[in-house]
Amino acid sequence: MITLDERVILWLAVEEYAELWEVVWQLRSLRPRDSEADLGQVATTVVAGLLQRGWVNLYRCEEPYGELFEIPRDEAEGLLADEASWCEPAAEKVSIRIGATASGEEVYRQWRI
Repeated sequence: MITLDERVILWLAVEEYAELWEVVWQLRSLRPRDSEADLGQVATTVVAGLLQRGWVNLYRCEEPYGELFEIPRDEAEGLLADEASWCEPAAEKVSIRIGATASGEEVYRQWRI
């Protein structure tokens, strides 16, 4: 079973390599009454769960639109816990992005049917 929060975040990961701050922004549309802290916690929990399932990977990217470098899973969890990973970066700074794996894309396609 996949939750609405997971579906929305997986959609972001399938459609583009979304920055982590965009995950929080997207959740805000589903949870307009949640505090920033609550949204951050939900985002962290959901992205961590998608990582554990192998449906997404995290990537480093020099902004704007630089080359993407996959982050090893053992490093990814620490980055999710780092508040700086969830902030919108300035130009020429490094952002953390989320991208769907092949199995994540398959789950997304099955859900849409």
